[in-house]
Amino acid sequence: MTSPLKIHQNLFRLYEHYVSEPDSKKDVYGYWLFILGYLIAAAGVFAFVVGYAGDTGSYVLIRISGVTAAAGLSVCLFGLVLMLPVRRRGIQASVVGLAIALAGVVFFAAVYPHDWRGHGADWSVEVIAVYSLGIGIIGGVTALVPIVTGQRGMFVEEEGQTEDPPILTGDALEGAQFAVFRDEDGDWKWHVLHLEALAGTTDSAVTRPEATEGIERVKSQISSAGLMELTTSAFRLYEDRDGTWQWTLARDDGSVVGTCAREFDHRDDAEGSVSFLKDRGPDADVIEIDGAAFTYTQERDQWYWQLIDDDRTPLASSDDGHRTQEQAEEAAREFAERFERARVLDVERVGVELYERDGGWTWRVVDDEDEVVATADGEFDSRRDAEAAVEALLPGLESASITVAGEPGYELYQVGDRWQFRLVDGTERVVARSPDESDEFGRTERQAERFAEHARTADVVEIDDAEYEVYPADDGAQFTYDESDELPATVDDPEVTADGGVVVDDEAEAGPDWNWRLVTEDRDVVAASNEPHPDADAAAEAIERVREQASEADLIEFENAAFQVYEADSGEWRWRLIDEDGNVLADSGEEHTSRGEAAEAMMTLKEQAPDAELLEIETAAFELFVNEDDEWGWRLIDEGGKLVAEDPSTHPTREAARAAMNRLLEHLESNVRTMNEAIFQTYAAEDWHWRFVLPNGETVAVDGEEHPTRDDLVERLDDVREAATSGQQYTIGDVTVQLYGPDDWRFRLLDRDREPIADSAVSYATRDEVRSVVEGMAGHATDAPIFTIEDAVVRLENGTGWSWSLVDRERSVIGASVDTAYDKDELLSTVETVRQLAPLAGRVDFDVASFELVVDEDERWHWRLIDEDGRAVATGSETYDSTAAAREALEDVRELIEAASILEIDSVSFELHAAEDEDGWVWQLVDEYGTTMAESTRLYETRTGAREAMNDVKAHAPDGWITFTD
Repeated sequence: MTSPLKIHQNLFRLYEHYVSEPDSKKDVYGYWLFILGYLIAAAGVFAFVVGYAGDTGSYVLIRISGVTAAAGLSVCLFGLVLMLPVRRRGIQASVVGLAIALAGVVFFAAVYPHDWRGHGADWSVEVIAVYSLGIGIIGGVTALVPIVTGQRGMFVEEEGQTEDPPILTGDALEGAQFAVFRDEDGDWKWHVLHLEALAGTTDSAVTRPEATEGIERVKSQISSAGLMELTTSAFRLYEDRDGTWQWTLARDDGSVVGTCAREFDHRDDAEGSVSFLKDRGPDADVIEIDGAAFTYTQERDQWYWQLIDDDRTPLASSDDGHRTQEQAEEAAREFAERFERARVLDVERVGVELYERDGGWTWRVVDDEDEVVATADGEFDSRRDAEAAVEALLPGLESASITVAGEPGYELYQVGDRWQFRLVDGTERVVARSPDESDEFGRTERQAERFAEHARTADVVEIDDAEYEVYPADDGAQFTYDESDELPATVDDPEVTADGGVVVDDEAEAGPDWNWRLVTEDRDVVAASNEPHPDADAAAEAIERVREQASEADLIEFENAAFQVYEADSGEWRWRLIDEDGNVLADSGEEHTSRGEAAEAMMTLKEQAPDAELLEIETAAFELFVNEDDEWGWRLIDEGGKLVAEDPSTHPTREAARAAMNRLLEHLESNVRTMNEAIFQTYAAEDWHWRFVLPNGETVAVDGEEHPTRDDLVERLDDVREAATSGQQYTIGDVTVQLYGPDDWRFRLLDRDREPIADSAVSYATRDEVRSVVEGMAGHATDAPIFTIEDAVVRLENGTGWSWSLVDRERSVIGASVDTAYDKDELLSTVETVRQLAPLAGRVDFDVASFELVVDEDERWHWRLIDEDGRAVATGSETYDSTAAAREALEDVRELIEAASILEIDSVSFELHAAEDEDGWVWQLVDEYGTTMAESTRLYETRTGAREAMNDVKAHAPDGWITFTD
């Protein structure tokens, strides 16, 4: 960034180069204000002309261009005033005029266009009057320069000095003159001339006016300057311009050797610093740090250690104080030993710590600020077991479902390779489960969906022993049927099947097909229809037909094919050949008037199938048969040979098939129930339970808990219905995250069986806040480091910057970084540096005072004196090429400190010195701030000669004339 001083210098040099030598600062600034105002005004006019030429004129354009042009004109005229030889009163009047003119510009910007020239309040006259007044004042000052406001006005006395100096006119025999000239850099310097140059400045001025100001300051103070003769080194004690006290150490020739390292608010503090240097400096040791070292300081009766490198850059420090220095030293040694072995712990978002508790091992989750987020509920026999549990947990945590306690939900989970679901209500009870395990996730998902869809309207049914269920043949999960609905239209004379079914025209409008089944309390299907029926009544009639046929049926057992002779519905007799599965292999093809005629025709074919049995059917019959898989079953056929009912399953033996047939006979007279909705079927074991059955007979859910009585079960079904209907579906793995509240929100980790794994260690104000924490933890779970603190770890931290701390397992800070790093890589580099240097670090004892040799950016060495707390007291002003040269020079500094006197500078003074490395004397003029204002231009052989030259300057300089030469 360009400093104001740099801008000031550039403006003056440009003016001198392209215009002329300025007589004062106002000439330069007036010129540049004139140029600036001209450019601003021209920009305003240009914007106005271009805007209208491009047909883009608008009120906004007029306001901007008007403000710019008017402000530029005001600044331009004010610049002209500064360039003219105007008196101070004239400049002040111009400043007032400029302020009024700019106020008029602001006035115009505020009222245009809404209150301008006939619009609104119309402030146009007032605005013009204010602006004109300001411009008039500036222009008036400019016009009256030759008469009133100029330095050489017609009616006023001339300002400034016009008389020639006495030495030039012969009125004085002696005199002095200030000769102002440029140095090789183009800056201004001056000499005091008394037949010869007696004195010169030690610094330079950028501009001639600044050089003039410096001369005037010397002229005003030189006559009152005192005289101090320095025969030895001295401490110059002075008050700076900002009111603070400082000191410098100077040789007897006036050259500065050292300065104080800080400023003091009071004189006594600065004098105390000088006394400390005089007392301790001559005998202070020189300290050097090889690589790194531990230093020790005492603050408020507590000792602290610090690790520094050879540049005295702090690398680490103690966090806690110690009662004695010996304890601090022991803590530093312990830090070095433990840091060398410590693992770097970088927890970006979360990490898992393994630790011992009550004789066992457990774990906890910590965040990047080392705050405990969650703690495990269980304990493990060994650290490896705890680590294995965490290793199994973290991959599942990344994809874990997030549930909310108090909100019902379906949890779909896998046991081995098979899938199940459970329904959890708002009280965290498992109120329903899948009836079995499935190889397919989709099947379990559909079971949960169908349970959710039909639970609210499902009836509660109890089957006493067994019941016939009449149900729609379509999937009960997608179809419900009201018995009051009318059946679809059919043909006029439908064909009735053997078990009561009706055959309808395919082209007629068809409703759902109905079936029936006989089921026991355990949902074992004893018998089932073998073909659909057009409505529930037809299916019920088929059941009645089965009852009639089964009650009169004989038992027929055959293992091979058999001939049957039967009477058809028309009263004619027929025969057929059936295999052991009941399939018709051959038919008579014609009707016979008597059984004997049918039998005679059948015998003709039997000669070709001699192994076939001969069955004569006069009534309905049960047939026990074996299929091609050697499995046995039964079927019920009527007297006409029609299949009325069949075994819905097969059996390994004939006896088992006969037992199944007997079960049908046992439950033949069971109640008939139409099942067009899903049902909660209640049943009793030791306690009461329920299963959820769809109309198609599929059980999609069972209860999750037992009930002492049926009334208790029915009462709780309302809660089950509510949970089933409102529950959301989650797929869970080995771990699930559950949020719970509602006042202070927390989270816990649950395993597949809903057993707690871990619980949060802190609470959160809102559910969104805890969810955000959980999502962040889950998102970084796979990258989370698993660690244990056996001795200590180096923990990386990122606050306002990257830092580290060495902590033990109780989180006690053993040591920490002093400064922060820009990024993690820089911090890791610092950690490795400490790891290498700490074990080798020696001890540096800062005595009451010690000298230290340091190197600057230019590879130059200098000294500084530090106190027992490591704070700099004094700094050398001279630099050296090497440490050896600095150490050699330091020996001379010790002698200077010991011999130095203390001089308090409270006014401008002449100092008389013996010249350094030469035989002779020189003098300096030093102001009250310790700054050298002038010095002798030559070396005087004797002290008297230097003193006389100094007195000549003192006598004649105050009246000296200023001349400028290029």
